[in-house]
Amino acid sequence: MKRIIALIAILCLLSCQSKEYQSLTSVEKTKQNFIENYKELSKKVSEFNQIIQNNHNKEKAQEKFKEARLAYKKTEALLAFYLPETAIKLNGAAIDKNDVHETSRKTEEATGFQKVEELLFSDEIDAEELKKQVAILNGYTQSLKANIETLQLFDSNIFEAQKLELLRMMSLGITGFDSPVAFLSILETKTVIETIGNTLSHFKEDKSFLELIENTKTYLDKNQDFNTFDRAEFITSYCIPISKNIQKIQDELKIKNNLYSGAINFNEPTVFEETAFNVNYFAPAYNRNPSKEQIALGEQLFSDTILSGNNQVSCVTCHIPAEAYADHKTKAVENGKLSRNTPTLLNSGFQNTLFLDGRVNYLEDQAKAVINNKDEMHGSFAHALEKVKSNTNYQTEFKKVFPNEAEITEQNLLKSLASYVRSLSKLNSKFDDYLRGKTTLSSNEKKGFNLFMGKAKCATCHFFPLFNGSVPPMYSELESEVLGVPSKNTIQNAIVDSDLGEYAITKAPLKKHAFKTPTVRNSAITFPYMHNGVYNSLEEVIDFYNRGGGAGIGIELDNQTLPTDKLNLSKTEIQDLIAFIKTLNNSY
Repeated sequence: MKRIIALIAILCLLSCQSKEYQSLTSVEKTKQNFIENYKELSKKVSEFNQIIQNNHNKEKAQEKFKEARLAYKKTEALLAFYLPETAIKLNGAAIDKNDVHETSRKTEEATGFQKVEELLFSDEIDAEELKKQVAILNGYTQSLKANIETLQLFDSNIFEAQKLELLRMMSLGITGFDSPVAFLSILETKTVIETIGNTLSHFKEDKSFLELIENTKTYLDKNQDFNTFDRAEFITSYCIPISKNIQKIQDELKIKNNLYSGAINFNEPTVFEETAFNVNYFAPAYNRNPSKEQIALGEQLFSDTILSGNNQVSCVTCHIPAEAYADHKTKAVENGKLSRNTPTLLNSGFQNTLFLDGRVNYLEDQAKAVINNKDEMHGSFAHALEKVKSNTNYQTEFKKVFPNEAEITEQNLLKSLASYVRSLSKLNSKFDDYLRGKTTLSSNEKKGFNLFMGKAKCATCHFFPLFNGSVPPMYSELESEVLGVPSKNTIQNAIVDSDLGEYAITKAPLKKHAFKTPTVRNSAITFPYMHNGVYNSLEEVIDFYNRGGGAGIGIELDNQTLPTDKLNLSKTEIQDLIAFIKTLNNSY
């Protein structure tokens, strides 16, 4: 009897052990690791909060801050994917905003690590404000617990999150956007790379991939200085191979990509392929995947003076193809009530905000607004539409492209124009070829890229790799900045240009003199510069930034978003920057 009882006990024990130690799936391992990383983040932020609230010394507080930042980076990929709003609260830019949906335009204060960093690493610390901000950071962090524990992860989402994190690291991490004061970027990059490697290892123990991860970490250990870090080498020799390996592992495991249409085509092995960015994402749902015939019709309309009130002006009057679809004039209309410099249309399809004051979201709306502008086209859209409708040639052409329509409609005219402009969005510059391994950069061009992405801080507004203000990695918003642009080209006692920019549209006080961040692509051939065309050369533009924007030439704006500190770029470094910018010219 005793033997039988003992046998039963052994069987029960083995059964319990089997259940306790049963193999976890790859997704379950990832979820478990995510929870563990969150617990570490929660603990580190709580410790940091205690240090701050108890008035410990600055050095100890900064060290605890670094520990908390690194813990955050271990959670960032999945946290930003599944809980994006909270991720912004934890690690958004340290810039206050006005709530444009609220009548009083109340100020929404920035929160999170970047806000805390700005306070903690300043020469003079506002202790009470620091305590407040760290307490807010701790509150948001601790409140995540229930959300993270109940999240349901999927393999396709996990892989997409790693790809987005890699892009986030390249565009916001190593540029200093994430850590603009303490310059913890390279240290945090190592944590990001390590976390990506650990996550993928839950799915497959790929020896070559793990060796690549270790080699990348070693490279980062040996190259810690922010200003001298070779971002060109890091991206081409390490980030691109990592991206390709992630795609290879995903393909081998037959894990499909998500079906929704985002800004990035995740079927491509890297975000640097010619078709990696999805122009349809930036178009309205009713005008995606236009036919070649529709684009050709749009090109015809683009060049036709029939759209103007006096039959003398067309779109190409200001957007001249031979001049990179700009016009080299200071302002499009010298005597217009609110005329501004003509921006290039090249790559404008990769933006979700149009006009320098950001008043429309789609190229269709932009086309209508321009045709309606009496200073520019001398007529009205209604009149232009009637002329097109009565034109026998266009009646035939529209019937070919839109056979189900009884007549030429406003929407189809605008769809055609916008489709043509979107077709001008091509990532085919020398620099794009460099990232694809098809060409090399000169020493000066490479130095210029590293300056652009590092010391010169250009990429903290003109985000790599699109080099415009569309914020990676989701590209759901486009930034505008208050630079303090002068009314005249002077380097002292300057007066800010009277154009209030975005404020005229939103009435948001913090947006006085704010303008959309344009693309740097093709800027070497689309002079003059700034919304008022005040600068005629890239040397003048870079000199303005080198001095700290408007603040460096005597303009005092409380809401200037451009950092006011000098960049201390040498003449040689400025020329290297220009050499790089020239590699961003399109083939068109």
